[in-house]
Amino acid sequence: MYSVKFNSEVNQIEDVHQIKIDVPWAVKNVSLYLFTIKEKNVLFDSGLDMGNWGKIFFSALNDISLTIQDIDYCFISHNHSDHVGLAGTLKQKNPNLKILMHDITSKTLKWENESQNLNELEQEAKKVAFQMIKYGFNEKQAERVVQFFSYWPKFRKYQKPDIILHDGDRILEDLEVIWTPGHSFGHICVFNTKKKFLFSGDHILSRITPHIGNYIIPKFLTEQYEGYDFNNILKHYLNSLDRIDKLNPKIIFPAHQEIIYNPHKRISEIKEHHKNRLAEISRVIKNNPLTPLKISQIHFGDLDDMNSFLALSEVLGHLFFLENQDLVKSVEKNGKILYYS
Repeated sequence: MYSVKFNSEVNQIEDVHQIKIDVPWAVKNVSLYLFTIKEKNVLFDSGLDMGNWGKIFFSALNDISLTIQDIDYCFISHNHSDHVGLAGTLKQKNPNLKILMHDITSKTLKWENESQNLNELEQEAKKVAFQMIKYGFNEKQAERVVQFFSYWPKFRKYQKPDIILHDGDRILEDLEVIWTPGHSFGHICVFNTKKKFLFSGDHILSRITPHIGNYIIPKFLTEQYEGYDFNNILKHYLNSLDRIDKLNPKIIFPAHQEIIYNPHKRISEIKEHHKNRLAEISRVIKNNPLTPLKISQIHFGDLDDMNSFLALSEVLGHLFFLENQDLVKSVEKNGKILYYS
């Protein structure tokens, strides 16, 4: 993976520079955004830390006559490796640059990166794996879940933020922080209230819907966010879509795929997608109790272990949403949890 060579292009949309770097997997590209506000240069997200990614990014900066020394702020949308990857390198090269991220993102990354927490992380992963067995996984698939949660944090190095963000914070007066849990618990979008531009990270994409699922939540975080339902993540995601729609953004700048010039239409499409998925899941289990794994196989087909987990996680997010509304029920039978409507 580290030998991969990346290619980039720089586009200007109004007064926003899109640094679009192609990758040969998943969603095909990662976009960072650079713009100026109140005479400060602001970067949204920090990209990957692998291969020649950093070199390509710094070259792209040079193409728009800037260096890392010219950047004043860098927002991190969430804790995934293609968004937080270069944060430490940027800070090392420019100590005056301010790194900003949500409180949950900061605390989660810090917890994952502290060696004294590795045992706790593994134990929490085993708890998730045990639950996945109840949802239909076999022992081998459950072991892969533990490996997944133990492996990926190694690609997410913690860079202590200079500014901890919370929902509704204002930066440079015109940039509003919008907490948008769904794809990750600490995910944020940034809204330019004057330009009506939304920098959406993975929250809103042009062609696909971001993965909505449930992951490991450190115990200390559930205690600090007491009263917050970490299980019903789809509810939070849909609510934040409505919230963004009410802001009436002019353009949405996503982390992957294409710029969105009709935000209301795209938001409506995503909401319709989840409405259809909820209806389909309800239809499949009507008077027909099934494990979440079986539901995911019907919905997504046969997948490898990793994608099977993501599919199962996505289905669980929808089942928990339906269960919260008392539209589906669950029953345990022979060590497996079955859902039915």
